[in-house]
Amino acid sequence: MGANILDILNNATLAQAGNSEEYQDITLDFSEIVVTKHNKYSMSELQEMATGLLIGGLQQPLVIGRVDGAYWLVSGHRRIAGIEILLSEGHEEFRNIPCRCKDMSKTEFRIALLVGNTFNRRMTDYDLMVQAQEWKEVLTQARKDGDLKLDKGERVRDYVAVVLGESAGKIGTLEAINNQATPEVKEQFQNGNMGITAAAAAATLPEEQQKEIAAQVAAGQDIKAEEIKAIAEEKKGKKKKTVEEQQREQNVSDTDTTEEEKANAAKLHVLKMLGNYYTWMNEEEKGILERILEDCKRRKREYALPMD
Repeated sequence: MGANILDILNNATLAQAGNSEEYQDITLDFSEIVVTKHNKYSMSELQEMATGLLIGGLQQPLVIGRVDGAYWLVSGHRRIAGIEILLSEGHEEFRNIPCRCKDMSKTEFRIALLVGNTFNRRMTDYDLMVQAQEWKEVLTQARKDGDLKLDKGERVRDYVAVVLGESAGKIGTLEAINNQATPEVKEQFQNGNMGITAAAAAATLPEEQQKEIAAQVAAGQDIKAEEIKAIAEEKKGKKKKTVEEQQREQNVSDTDTTEEEKANAAKLHVLKMLGNYYTWMNEEEKGILERILEDCKRRKREYALPMD
């Protein structure tokens, strides 16, 4: 690959643990430490954490990324939540907190957080969908920053697949569910009532039909992926044609259609197919299509002008 993704992950792992010579030992007031919205860590058994801190003290410093002058928490979310409980109970001796700190960009910080979330717990397909979206966002930003370079033909999705240890095809399916499924379908997917194949099939349907299927699943109905696919095919009017129908269409095309009409039909077919596969498009391909569209508009304006 264009950049060594393992180097990026190794650096992020060191950042998540605070194991680097670039880190400095500092002490911060509790109020100075920022827990960002990007945190996805489990926050269970916080009272037990607080009790453990009260008995044994803080055994390890928190890991901090200094981002634009602010102190963002990289590692130690349950510990700082436990400290917050102790401070609310009047244990002011926990206000000044030992930390290990390093300057980071926002992208470096998010990668460090994602490493902790991705590799420290077992994930469902729904978790993978969420993680894939976050990894796509942060690696896309890394590409813009120049930290990740793609070779020709590579996509950010390919790197996401490497990071998560999944096939690029599965990551593409999860991306389609994330982009196209309604909140109701995603909820059933998250709860384990719909598998990835069923959720992907449902995501191809109009919003109202998605909601209807999600409601049926929530009510306990066992709707198979094949049934949802059949609904989608029927909605699109893609009933399988008989051999006679196909031959009849071929005969009409060969005898009654002009060459110009055939060429236009071929163009229309390509456009319709792009409509089915647009979610797999990368940014470069999207840019090419946008330029083609603008050029077509320009030519239409020029050629449609009345002649004096």
